[in-house]
Amino acid sequence: MTAPIAAPIAKDVLASATLHLEVLEEFIAVVRRRMAAAEDAFARDSLTDLLLSLTEQRDSYQAFLPLVAVEPV
Repeated sequence: MTAPIAAPIAKDVLASATLHLEVLEEFIAVVRRRMAAAEDAFARDSLTDLLLSLTEQRDSYQAFLPLVAVEPV
């Protein structure tokens, strides 16, 4: 009874993880561009902290990539 439910949930989770990863990649690119253009040291430091957080999140979502390759989303 749980097996039929598990497959759709897994696909939903993988699809969501893939979407989150794509959004994080886009946001990371925006932060990098804004960092390069920032003249204020405090703003650059703040964006550096944000970038660190975003890249850590990205790394955790990238753990799902091998599963996406095996199970098409």
